[in-house]
Amino acid sequence: MRAKKYIIGASQSDGNVVMATQGNLAEMSLANFIQVNCQEMRSARLTLTRHDQFGEVYFSDGQVVHAALDTHIGESALYELLAWSDGTFTLDRDAHTSEQTIARPWGELLLEGMKQLPARAASPKRKEVNVDREALVKLRAIDNVTGAVISACDGIVLAADVPGSDGEAEAAVAVFLGSAAGQLSEALQLEAFAHGLVVLKNKRLLILEQPNRFIGLALADHASPTIVASAAIDILKKTLSA
Repeated sequence: MRAKKYIIGASQSDGNVVMATQGNLAEMSLANFIQVNCQEMRSARLTLTRHDQFGEVYFSDGQVVHAALDTHIGESALYELLAWSDGTFTLDRDAHTSEQTIARPWGELLLEGMKQLPARAASPKRKEVNVDREALVKLRAIDNVTGAVISACDGIVLAADVPGSDGEAEAAVAVFLGSAAGQLSEALQLEAFAHGLVVLKNKRLLILEQPNRFIGLALADHASPTIVASAAIDILKKTLSA
């Protein structure tokens, strides 16, 4: 397990000491920060910098309340920031703002941000490759699998075959929940997350993590997640490279 490196320091303003955490978005993404800060009901300011761009995200009482990036504010700024895969951050705990440009719950913000990633991220390098198409065909052929999606870790759909869907919603769920489960496993020093089942409104989605990818498999009502996961892992070992 690779250790993440952060710098923790303190600054003083108006007689109050404010603890700050600094690091790189390549080590901990904005989506993970939102999840952790909101679950822990923190009030804080997260400052993000990439090249000549500067953004801010404020948390209050377990929710994201304000975001700004260049001339954008509110949800549009937050979705742009969620697309950043590199850059630096500084988290100032117990920082507050009087502005409130975001009212949507943080979980909905993350799901919507994942859905918008394909449109916001540069996509020429993320076209479907033969290995993903080959894996998709084999995964879709597993008994009791009714749909399949292969996603990059940032939510970009690499390959999909989901009836009535382009796969983006399924990919967003797979990345969001798979990443959350992985982070929880690491925090609790459990075995690495391998696969899990989530029950959505109209389907059951089996989520599997692979190097640089998340897999989402829609299952028939009577399907055994354990049996399908075993078959899928065997296929992925033979078709997907790290």
